[in-house]
Amino acid sequence: MQYRKLGTSNVMVSPICLGTWEFGQSPEWGSGKVAEYEQVIDSAIDAGVNFIDTAELYGKSEEILGQLLKGRREKVVLATKIGGYQWDYDTMRSRLEQSLKRLQTDYVDIYQIHWPKIKGLFHGTCPSNMEDEDYELIASSLAKLQSEGLIRTGGVSNFRLHHLMKFRNGTFKVIVSDQVPYSLLWRAYDDPNMVEFCKSRGLNYLTYSSLAVGLLSGKYDKHTALSPAQKANVLFLEPIFSRALKVVDVVRDIANEVDASPSQVALKWVIDRELTASALVGTRNAKNLEEDVEAVNLHLTREQTDRLDKASKEFWNPIPSEIEMWTWDNSNANLDRIGIKT
Repeated sequence: MQYRKLGTSNVMVSPICLGTWEFGQSPEWGSGKVAEYEQVIDSAIDAGVNFIDTAELYGKSEEILGQLLKGRREKVVLATKIGGYQWDYDTMRSRLEQSLKRLQTDYVDIYQIHWPKIKGLFHGTCPSNMEDEDYELIASSLAKLQSEGLIRTGGVSNFRLHHLMKFRNGTFKVIVSDQVPYSLLWRAYDDPNMVEFCKSRGLNYLTYSSLAVGLLSGKYDKHTALSPAQKANVLFLEPIFSRALKVVDVVRDIANEVDASPSQVALKWVIDRELTASALVGTRNAKNLEEDVEAVNLHLTREQTDRLDKASKEFWNPIPSEIEMWTWDNSNANLDRIGIKT
């Protein structure tokens, strides 16, 4: 396994990161067996995956990780996220201490802001957009937590270009990553201005939904039962879903050409993107993880990569640029509001 430097930090991460939302025993993914999670972590570490991501909002994920990483915490780069919209130092320090207690560690490598304020997000529970003070609080709180040794570095998640531009330049000595949805089926963060800004600040992407919540695995069709999390994802809503399956067909064709799985082809495309430091994969199955890790060693020709890009862009171009992947409200009125015509 070859490791990559994360942004301007000295943190080195594997190109594959184990995402653990599915470990949380939460309604979005349902319950699972902790013994199976342990097998996944064992397989990850054995394969050289040194990066594990979680969040305080992922149900019991932090607590379960704390149990399973006991005695081997030093083998992994551990990232978690603060939920909600209070970013003053006292609040962030208190919330981080709670995460550290659940994770059974005295520091995390990357502490991330889970979501920016986006008015109306999540059933309208977010009352306003980001304000200037929010950016100052995030920057100063993360810097202080870093100076105290409670975090090695900081990051954000789901922050668009207009968000990032509000931070002072010096902030990017502490904030070194943006964890974003990014895949062949989600290109919102490919905007050239966004890419250039991140390059100029030394900011990397940590990509989540790298397999589009499983859709790019090639295992889904119109008759497949979906989890609550997938039902809340716009990619599984018509007419987007039928169009997405055309991209999956191209992924499947190339997988047959290179004797690989569709998941490996889709992950390799993400891993090789210019800003990607690590691609998150979520699974509760050790064999699935072992398959995903092999994507690192896969070779795609320029012609194959071009075909993936072409299919991906044809799918993405009609999608409204400001749409978020998670709707949580599939009413016709809301879908019409965000530009999805049912």
